[in-house]
Amino acid sequence: MKKTKKHVPYLLGFLILQPLLLSSCYKEWPPIGAGWPPDHTGPVVTTTRYYVDTNGSDTSNGLSPATAWKTLSKVNSVTFKPGDSILFKRGGAWTGTLVIKSSGTADAKITFSAYGSGNKPRITGNNATLSAVLIQDARYLTFENFDISHPRAVRPPDMALCGIYVALATNGSYPGVTIRNNHIHDVEGMPITNRHMQGGIFIRSNAAQAYFDSLRIEDNHLERCSSRGILLGDGSNKDTTFYNNHVIIRKNVIDNTALEGIIVYTAKNVLIERNRVLNAGAYTLGVNMNIVLAGLWGRGKDMTIQYNEVAYTRLTNPVPYSSMDSEAFDIDLSSPGYTIIQYNYSHDNAGGFFLHMGDPGPSFTRGIVRYNISQNDGNGFGGRTFELHGHPNGKVVPIYIYNNTFYNDSLVGVMDRAGGTGVHPGLEFRNNIFYAPALQFDDQANIVYDHNLYYPGAKAASDSNALAANPRLTAPGTGGSGMNTVNGYKLLPGSPAVNTGILINGNGGRDFFGLPVSSAKPPTIGAAEKDY
Repeated sequence: MKKTKKHVPYLLGFLILQPLLLSSCYKEWPPIGAGWPPDHTGPVVTTTRYYVDTNGSDTSNGLSPATAWKTLSKVNSVTFKPGDSILFKRGGAWTGTLVIKSSGTADAKITFSAYGSGNKPRITGNNATLSAVLIQDARYLTFENFDISHPRAVRPPDMALCGIYVALATNGSYPGVTIRNNHIHDVEGMPITNRHMQGGIFIRSNAAQAYFDSLRIEDNHLERCSSRGILLGDGSNKDTTFYNNHVIIRKNVIDNTALEGIIVYTAKNVLIERNRVLNAGAYTLGVNMNIVLAGLWGRGKDMTIQYNEVAYTRLTNPVPYSSMDSEAFDIDLSSPGYTIIQYNYSHDNAGGFFLHMGDPGPSFTRGIVRYNISQNDGNGFGGRTFELHGHPNGKVVPIYIYNNTFYNDSLVGVMDRAGGTGVHPGLEFRNNIFYAPALQFDDQANIVYDHNLYYPGAKAASDSNALAANPRLTAPGTGGSGMNTVNGYKLLPGSPAVNTGILINGNGGRDFFGLPVSSAKPPTIGAAEKDY
């Protein structure tokens, strides 16, 4: 991805005002999640339930379904107390902006949710403000079970729009915000102008020392969003002391966006797991997409990206970036700490499986890409599975790619962005299966290729421990839509890949399918240990 543009001043004002070295032994790193605060398990105090119904009355007290309030304006005018629940009637529909500026406590969250039976309560933005829902300066608050949209009739769209906007305007720590089980769709903003200021779910701190802690975005379904699906941060940098902390983005489905499905800035201790990101770059609403994208990526500090499916990322063919990006995953510029990409299924992404932008910055410690399955990625660029930008001044950038299975019907390519003239010291490919009729491996003078299996294409010449043989996969190339469709990448009896890899310390302890990986014996090459 490219460096971000400066924000448009008028919009900023509007927003503020809106109500391991990878050899046989390398350093052991702490387990993922170490140091995270435990989930709060204490009692949940409920003080008052308020009800909202399109057939209600704002002159009522709102304390029962029979005396429900009617309008968003009434709800917006109330400051709620810890433990309160604000329940909208299922099947109801409201137009405008719901504004939430109340906070709960660790033992008494505020909850916005639904009651009754039928469809989720629907809130449709009317283009009068940036978002259909604004949550500002909230602590210990859950927003769940809503249908949110923000359509724009103009084509191509001419303004920035969000579905849910979670914002901080005042310095401090804001723990315990959860956005879950919402259907967010038809958010039809202008995807290029002010692209860092909009998304289906947009979460941002407008204050230099304000940050979310224990933020959760989970079980939401987002579709037809003409910018990002889930956007955390606005593309700018800030002091890592005030990065959003302990962020979980989990079990969301994001389908048909103009730009990334999920993108994370200015956050640390980030877990992105069990999401489905589909058709990034597809929902452009007639806009000339002079921009680049990847399906799921971020510039967070200490990020783990796991158990996700990323598929069908489109080419945008922008000028002057006509052969860049459109991969599933990316380790980008300005990425402090570590990034681990593991146990993911990537397929049919036009630009490839993985983008490396060359220099993640001075605070980058390592990248690990392990136990992933890639199928038919990069066919928009002739089988480019990896897009590698050169390392400035020959800088060593430690990224370790091991025990993955890369399959393509035509070609699997580890390709230098500069056409073969770039150098990439620090990158290491070990214990991978490269399965395609043709294989391409750039920069063998600087990139380590070791103990990989190559079939049927020619091996990397520099891999002195190469295995050139049929890995005997069950049914390669038969993966479909869904994490449960890739059993064809398991091994048949007699596979030469079994126990012929090089032992890697701190290997994660499991393969793609959940089978244990030994910490003492040579592993099987590829993403699957033997299960027979």
